[in-house]
Amino acid sequence: MTFGYIPMGIGYAAIAIKAGMTPVETVSMSFLVYAGAGQIIAASMVLSGATLMTIILTNFVVNLRYLVMSTCVLNKIEKSNLPLNILAAHLTVDESFAMFSLSENSSIWIFLGIGLTSWLSWCLGAGIGVVVLDLLPIIVTNSFNISLYALFVAILIPSIKESRQIALLVLITAVLNIVLSQFLGNWSLIVSTLLGALIGMNIVDDGYLLSGDC
Repeated sequence: MTFGYIPMGIGYAAIAIKAGMTPVETVSMSFLVYAGAGQIIAASMVLSGATLMTIILTNFVVNLRYLVMSTCVLNKIEKSNLPLNILAAHLTVDESFAMFSLSENSSIWIFLGIGLTSWLSWCLGAGIGVVVLDLLPIIVTNSFNISLYALFVAILIPSIKESRQIALLVLITAVLNIVLSQFLGNWSLIVSTLLGALIGMNIVDDGYLLSGDC
C-alpha cells in the first residue's frame, strides 16, 4: 500500500499545484480530507473552474461509500471507544477497509495500524510531490495526471471480469457522464453517479453483491 500510495500522492500534488493550490494547501488537504480519488477530483474541478458547492457535493456523492465501509469496520471491531472510532473513520479508505476485512483479527489497533500507515504514506507522497515536481521534466510531471484514471481502472477491472452486469453498469455510467457533461458541466459527475447507482440497483444481481466478490 505504501509503494502504491506515495506515487498516487505525488500525482495528486501535481494536479493540485497545477490548479493553483499552494504547497501548504496541497499537503493540508491530504492530512485533513484524506480521500485519494476525492482529492484528485477536487483539484481537477478547481482546475476546471468549478464552484465550491459543486466540488463539495461531488465529493459527498463520490465518498458516500465510506459510510458503508466505516459501518462494516465498526461492526467487526470488538472493543473500542468513541475517540478511536472517530480516528478510524477518518482513516477508512478502500485499501485499508479491504485489508482489514480480509484479516481474521478484529482489534481496533490492527485497523489503526493499517490506516495510519496508508494515511502517512499518502501525505508523504503529497509532500514529496510539492517539493520535487519543479525539479522533474514536464513529461514526467504530466504523466502523474493519469494516476486517477489508473486507480479507477485497477479497482474496476476485477469486478468487470467477474460480472457482465458490472461491466454494463460502468459503460452506462460513463456514457451518461459524457452526455450530461454537454448540458450540466461539472454537475454531470454527480448526476451520472446517482443515476448509475439507481440503474445498478435494478440490473446488478443481489447475489453477486452479497457474495463478497465485488
